[in-house]
Amino acid sequence: LRDLLGPDTYMGGNLAELFQRVVQLGDEEIAKLHPEHNTQTIQSLLPRLRYFQDGTCIVHHLFGGEVCAAVRAGYSDAYQTAHFEVPGEMFQLAMEARERGMGTVGSTSNILDFIAARVQESLALDYKSNLRFVLGTESGMITSIVNKVQDMLRDAGDSNPGVSVEVVFPVSLDAISTEGTLGAAPGALGGLAVVPGPAAGEGCSTSGGCASCPYMKMNSLAALQTVCDLVSTPEGEAALKAFEPEKYSELDPAGRTVAERGVIPITHMRHFQQTGSL
Repeated sequence: LRDLLGPDTYMGGNLAELFQRVVQLGDEEIAKLHPEHNTQTIQSLLPRLRYFQDGTCIVHHLFGGEVCAAVRAGYSDAYQTAHFEVPGEMFQLAMEARERGMGTVGSTSNILDFIAARVQESLALDYKSNLRFVLGTESGMITSIVNKVQDMLRDAGDSNPGVSVEVVFPVSLDAISTEGTLGAAPGALGGLAVVPGPAAGEGCSTSGGCASCPYMKMNSLAALQTVCDLVSTPEGEAALKAFEPEKYSELDPAGRTVAERGVIPITHMRHFQQTGSL
């Protein structure tokens, strides 16, 4: 099996680093991660794992080194979590924490399970504690985690020995809004002074890092309305033709188009998610 990963440069680099660290664990620890693998199988994978190395995203840089340095300085004692798609600095921080039992890296569900397990462990102990979790992922994940933690603390009721949980979402200053920038009346946000997300309706959405991208901010509602007005009119279609994406007509030896070949990895991924094997 050869794994050609693209176009996410950060995810590719993070996966390569993850496997390089896994190789150093030894056969016994690797078997705990997956019983069908060992040092030799993971080592043999590394030369066959290739990823696109020339990708770039200005938002990844905004949420990269500077934010990671702030987390190291202010939250070195907190649990660190990171999704596979975060910039390498944040991923490395979570990997280091994972090695000392204070963090995890993985999918959204992996991070949620990790946080829930740590909260459950603290609830089972008979002393007061405050847990802090740093989320190295997009803000869209915050709601599900907060809801899960609140449900666990609520269900504990009087048996809660005094466990409190703080969820820290490191974010660039360019990706926050205040009452003033939102145009909200005083107190309309329930006393919140800062709200993660784009300012004044700019950006892609309030649930993703694209809100900080200056190029995404160029996509205003007025510009979108202009394009919509051009669609389905002879003059408009003629004006838009110059911006139509290139269509690839080449076929592979099996007679498949580029689009048909592109679907194959997705179907394999869905099969793996459903069955746990390829």
